[in-house]
Amino acid sequence: MKKVHLEEDALLLIEQNFYFLQTGAFFTALAKEHPLVKTCNMNISKKIDKKYVYEFNALIIKEMLENTYESSTEETVLFEYFVEMNAFRGICMAMVEALRLNGNFKTFIEEKLKTQYEDFFDLLSFIRNVLSHNIHADIYLDVKDYEGTLKRRIRMKKKPKIEFSFNYMKHLAEIKAPSEAYGFSTAIDLVYLGEETAFLEVLSLWELMMISELCFNLVISYKLSNAS
Repeated sequence: MKKVHLEEDALLLIEQNFYFLQTGAFFTALAKEHPLVKTCNMNISKKIDKKYVYEFNALIIKEMLENTYESSTEETVLFEYFVEMNAFRGICMAMVEALRLNGNFKTFIEEKLKTQYEDFFDLLSFIRNVLSHNIHADIYLDVKDYEGTLKRRIRMKKKPKIEFSFNYMKHLAEIKAPSEAYGFSTAIDLVYLGEETAFLEVLSLWELMMISELCFNLVISYKLSNAS
């Protein structure tokens, strides 16, 4: 497959995962606010290849919806958790793969981020590694989640602390930000990470949302630049 097609597929995957994240948030809010068990049919089936029909488990669906409705607005429910973590993983995985292709998109991102490019790449790689390898409910780190990134930074004679700061008005003005200060900053000192470190103590849920949104907006900005 040609490199340009791989790049297009990776960028599309970033967009699709961001749509998934946004729509998943809507359905979570809907299920928390409305007793869907009382108003919706729980008997769901899917016809596959016009030959097979798969019947989904109505009891499980009912239990999930009941638990969601009974939870508080602030409480993270199972559906919400998996939507978010899978979207973060998918976005960061696709972004890393797109930047590994050494194509036009990578050149565009390098020009946008300048001296922050390597920190951005390492930040995405760290998130992708953690969410791809993890099997702990609380997402505890494993050495393999960060040792490769740390060794890479040492080889490149970079400090082990990843630092990334982004302001939309300054770095991506073509994307209309809600305010002049809109953006985020994050830092991860790889030296101080350990196997019992919880992922969400290293990067907050808000930071993960902002990083995912940035990946999406960088893709949109790149496509807009090619369309003009």
